[in-house]
Amino acid sequence: MQNMKMGAIAGNTGLRLLGDALGDITGHSMPFRAEQVEQPAVLTRMVNEGALPVLGQPVAITGIHRQAIPAVSSNCQNLVLTIEQSGQAPLPDSVFVKLPMESLLTRWFMNVISSWRLESHFFRHVASGLPLRTPVTFATAWQGSRFFLLQENLRADPDVTLFTNLDMIRGPTLEQARHCLDAFARLHAFHYGMKPDQQLRILPLDYHPFLSPTMGVVSRNLNRLALQPCMKKRPGEIPAELAAAYRLTLTNWDALLTHWFSGPLSLLHGDSHLGNFFATGEKMGMLDWQAAHWGKGMRDVLYFLVDALPAEVLAAHEAELVQYYVESRARYGEPIDSGQAWQDYRSFSFHALMTIVVSIGFGALNEEQDALMLEILRRAVAASERLDYAGWLHDFLHR
Repeated sequence: MQNMKMGAIAGNTGLRLLGDALGDITGHSMPFRAEQVEQPAVLTRMVNEGALPVLGQPVAITGIHRQAIPAVSSNCQNLVLTIEQSGQAPLPDSVFVKLPMESLLTRWFMNVISSWRLESHFFRHVASGLPLRTPVTFATAWQGSRFFLLQENLRADPDVTLFTNLDMIRGPTLEQARHCLDAFARLHAFHYGMKPDQQLRILPLDYHPFLSPTMGVVSRNLNRLALQPCMKKRPGEIPAELAAAYRLTLTNWDALLTHWFSGPLSLLHGDSHLGNFFATGEKMGMLDWQAAHWGKGMRDVLYFLVDALPAEVLAAHEAELVQYYVESRARYGEPIDSGQAWQDYRSFSFHALMTIVVSIGFGALNEEQDALMLEILRRAVAASERLDYAGWLHDFLHR
């Protein structure tokens, strides 16, 4: 039954891609290639049709120059454009534009997991109300299998520091890590305790990567199918005991979902690695909200710490950093139990592992990131062993 559902989802996604390809012939599809969007008339139309209230008035773009700034992404084309405008120029002189990657396989995969649709919804309806900085979004739209975002160019702000792949391999300082944990605490406290129907009016369940009718099927099957090819590509990296715990988790997936997503929930970033932060002084903002969902704050915390810090550094400071987050939650008015927080932290070590297993198992979407992917896999394996995820799982299943 699960395979039939997955096949139907994959087939429907293929039909959307085909429909957009046919729409390219008739001119009804959303442009998604860089050379199209770099035409002033095309970008003007896209911005005005997808405008958010912050824009204030229609734009008239008369000239575009693409800056030679690398903006690496595993699933999108990221453009930094200098623009000329007539009239009062409601847009800044340079903007950041996010578009689908041209690779057909990548576009199919990102539509199967609905990440682009989620991000467009998030920046249109959710981002402006958050207690931490997100990129100012001037326009966004989703049509068929395609989307676009037009945002402020954070590189143009001299007070902003962005993090690179090298920073992710090297890891942040402990002070920077605490700033990130403080940002999580503010975010996670903001909606905590809201009634479920209130939360779902902000971000509907249809976008949830594990609980939505569509993504629930997709995530279960991706996790199940990814382990073997990941272990084949990276032999010896995942110990046999941990691989057995991985399989046992999928066997008991429904019970674990109930545990992970029950009780008071917070709005999570969902892909909370260092590269999705940016610093303004001591304050951290976040970008790339393609996996936002309702869950327990410890998921963001675990995912961030495991991905961001070299295993030996995290091992030496892990308890201290988790406790710092717990204390920060209390400072922001929504305290959580320290003992339960640690057990949740242990349980979510599987989430860091499964995410990188899926990324590698289905071919990291950008070959340039292979070295980073391998390092993150090793950090996730080390965390799962250090935190004894297999032991936590045994206790959970036999309590």
